[in-house]
Amino acid sequence: MPKFNPNPDSSEPLSEEELLESLRSMNIDQWIDSLQRSDRSFYNLMALEVWSIAKTMDGLLPGFWNRFMANRQVALKQFIDQQKQPEDPSPNGDSPPVPDSEPDAEPGSGASTE
Repeated sequence: MPKFNPNPDSSEPLSEEELLESLRSMNIDQWIDSLQRSDRSFYNLMALEVWSIAKTMDGLLPGFWNRFMANRQVALKQFIDQQKQPEDPSPNGDSPPVPDSEPDAEPGSGASTE
């Protein structure tokens, strides 16, 4: 597994001692900048993977890309609609019944019901 390099401009891998020393010397702004760069790289890599899969599938099944994008648009609209709706704990909108007392112990659990 490649080691974290806080200086992405350098192509040389860091030794473990150099890595630990550089991590200790980073201030909070450098940490945030490094994490943001890593996050952007991760999402760019994910986008590239999705595109390469869809492009390959489009070569195997013509029209796949158009169907993929149409389904993506529908899924995004559904997601946005779900986010706009208030959280509803039950399907019919009623709150679930609250039991008046503790449920009976299960048989064989060692609890007596006398």
